[in-house]
Order: sequence, then structure tokens, then C-alpha cells
Amino acid sequence: MLVAIGGDKGSPGVTTATLALASAWVGPAIAVEADPAGGDLAIRLRSDGSALPEGPTVLSVVTAARAKRDDYSVRAYVHAFNATTGVIPGAMYAEQMVNVGDWTPLAEALRQCQSDVFLDVGHLHSASPMLSLAARADLVIAVARPDLTSVVRLRDRLARLALDLAQLRGAAPRLLPVLVTTSRHGSADVADLRRIIEDTPAKPFVVGCGFLAHDASAVRRLQSGDEPAGRLSRTDLMRTARQVNEIIGSLVGLAPATDSALTAGGQQ
Repeated sequence: MLVAIGGDKGSPGVTTATLALASAWVGPAIAVEADPAGGDLAIRLRSDGSALPEGPTVLSVVTAARAKRDDYSVRAYVHAFNATTGVIPGAMYAEQMVNVGDWTPLAEALRQCQSDVFLDVGHLHSASPMLSLAARADLVIAVARPDLTSVVRLRDRLARLALDLAQLRGAAPRLLPVLVTTSRHGSADVADLRRIIEDTPAKPFVVGCGFLAHDASAVRRLQSGDEPAGRLSRTDLMRTARQVNEIIGSLVGLAPATDSALTAGGQQ
């Protein structure tokens, strides 16, 4: 399974959302950072108090994928982060990312990976070099804030992405908007988002809606290497990440949606 996660201008926490969803997934998963603006996972993550090594990065993976070596395996480039989650950090600077050009080999390599992959593609738009990656994903998650300006931008972005991705895929994409909001207001914010998307060109491509809790304390603990199955699992961040994952699982045929998932946003 390959899930691409991106955002629009001013969208919060695409990288954090990628890490949280990968860590809350039901089985082994890999969080891959491919933000064309450059990555910061190598700086932010402190598993066991230690920073990640400088390499390998996503550039190492795409270079090896292009070479098509017989012994090539994405797993060889994964940094262990917690008991169930590995990470492949992005290159530090945008200048390094722009030199790649064609990212298609990375998409094909990630699709063949035995672990499920959550791919951070940064600011996703029609001119993004990562659009080809998103087009090859099983599902595209668009992260946004719950305020009116952000939701209206999200509505319009989804409509544009749907057409662009459909042209690249040769088939309709599946889009899942996810709001970063408080647990208290999450369900109401999702309901508002549904109403705004209704009767728009994006509606036929939107396969569900959900939210992740804005939980700064849990983010710090997650980035410090706390195990997702431990006390961290009781935080709002990880609880809502599991609910979004239940929606994802139901959409890609890996797990049935539960009542809690449908409460978090569910399918339309």
C-alpha cells in the first residue's frame, strides 16, 4: 500500500501527519519524506535520544531505484524508528531535491515494498514535481486547517488535483481530506468540510473525510521515539491517527472500517 500525504499553502503538519499515521498503522510501516522543499525528519527525530544518521535519505532510494539492481530493496535504506515504524528522511535542502527530475522510479519502488508506505510529498499542486508520485499512490491525503480560508482553498485544491491526477493515472484518483484540529471540534469541523465539498467538482473523487488532533505534547513524544503501543497510544494524536487509519484500511481493502472510524469522518 502506498499513501501519499500532501497539503496546500499554510497547511500544518504534513510531515507530522505522515509520521503519526505510519506509527499508528496496524502493521509494519515506513514514513518516507519526499518534500521538494527539503526535509527535517533527520533533525526532528530523536529515537533513543540519538539523531538519525545523515544517510541514507530518499535521494539514496531514488538513485538505487533508477539503477534497477537485482538485489535492490527499499528496506535496505530504512532507519528503524520504533518497534513497528521505519523512516526514510528527505534531503535537507530543496536544491538537492530539484536535481532528481524524474521521481517515477521512487513511486514504483515504494509500491513494491513489502511494508506499507506513508509518503510525505509536501505542498501538493499541479506544478509539483511530486505529482507523479501522488498519481501512483493508492490514496492521496490532503491535510488542511479547519478555518474557513483553509477549507475553501482545500475544496478548490481537491478539484484541481482530481483532474491532474486522473490525467496522469488514466483513472479516477481517491482523495481523503484530513483536518488538523482539536479533538473537541474535530467531528463538527469534518461535518462542515463535507458540506463545503458537497456539489463541487471534487465531490466524486473524495472517498472520505477525517481529522487528526492537534496535540503538541504527543508530537514531541512521538518524535522522541516513544513507542506507539505504549502510553503514547492514549493521546489524542494517536487515537485520531488510528481512526484515520481505519478509514484508510477500509478504502484500500486492508481492514473493515469500525464505528469509531466513521465517527471520525467516515466514508461519504
